[in-house]
Amino acid sequence: MRSARSLGFVLLAACVGEAPPTQDPGDGGVDQPAPAAQVERVTGKAMDYFVANTPLQGVALATDGINPQLTTTSATDGAFTFPTVPVGSLIFVSGSRTSYRPTRNLVVVGDTTVAQDLYLMSTVDINRQYATAGRTPDAGRAFVVAELQRSNGTPMAGVALTSVKLLDATGAPAAGALGPYVLGDTSDIVLGPTQTETHAGKARVAFLDAPVGSLSLKISYVDGQGQTQTQTTPVTAAAGGATLVRSGGTGGLGGSVPTGGNPQAPQFAADIYPRLQTAANGGLGCANCHTVGGLGAVAVFNALATDVLAALKAKPGLIDTANPGKSLLLTKPLYELPPEMQNHPNATFVDKSDPTYKLILLWIQQGAQL
Repeated sequence: MRSARSLGFVLLAACVGEAPPTQDPGDGGVDQPAPAAQVERVTGKAMDYFVANTPLQGVALATDGINPQLTTTSATDGAFTFPTVPVGSLIFVSGSRTSYRPTRNLVVVGDTTVAQDLYLMSTVDINRQYATAGRTPDAGRAFVVAELQRSNGTPMAGVALTSVKLLDATGAPAAGALGPYVLGDTSDIVLGPTQTETHAGKARVAFLDAPVGSLSLKISYVDGQGQTQTQTTPVTAAAGGATLVRSGGTGGLGGSVPTGGNPQAPQFAADIYPRLQTAANGGLGCANCHTVGGLGAVAVFNALATDVLAALKAKPGLIDTANPGKSLLLTKPLYELPPEMQNHPNATFVDKSDPTYKLILLWIQQGAQL
């Protein structure tokens, strides 16, 4: 799913730009055009988060999670376009503008054009949240807002705030983080609630002074059948920045959030193979490029499941049962936190807590059975 230069071959998915020409042995070594890149457009407007219906001109927008990075600047009406985003991508777009904190937004790109507005938070508005909470901002930390949704996309109201936790990479409470606080109709902090609430059609919480780096938002709640469920959502925080995330809901790549939880004894044909297919077919988008003649033709994913597995096992390093966590099938699609460069054209897993990452890891640990 990503390049494997150290093994002497290139494994690609959803590359941006033109690849080098290839040679066709059956055509006397004559250069042939490279396969077309599998890309989609991402369009929308840069908007103020706290002031409704306020587009922002001159916002510098930059992606991470794809390679090469894409940049653009919002127009007078806030409009922007990224014309060549790899399909099957999870990308972060950071917006920067004078008097605003650099604000991270997550965009999910399947295999159709994405229309999504991106939001920026002004320094003045964020400072107001701290003042409401009786705090002053730490310049080296981040402000995080999470929209909470149930699996059917409805707001997750009525959950005890003590069950909404921001955790560090070890699973411990994020040191120094304050919150969660409920956000009201105007997106400002509301003091007093002990449970999540719905305001302006959304259930949102905020954390002040989140530490920098890879974090996770963990929510425990009771579903409609009276069963306790847990949502875990990756959160990436930058120093002096702001981050917007969404937990739960029906968004995302088709195979990135399995319903009903991961099986305890996953099999390739039933559990792994479907997630390697195109986004349109409910997969992660891998098979948009991993096809015969495609940019990822070195590992074809849209053949019969038995043939796909045999080919994966034949490529050294793709499936490493001796060291499952080092399998290229896992490491290459994994998001690279800046300043590291994405070593694959696009990220599929935001971090190792991604349900499909964990599913594939368990499958390899158990012997990578068909």
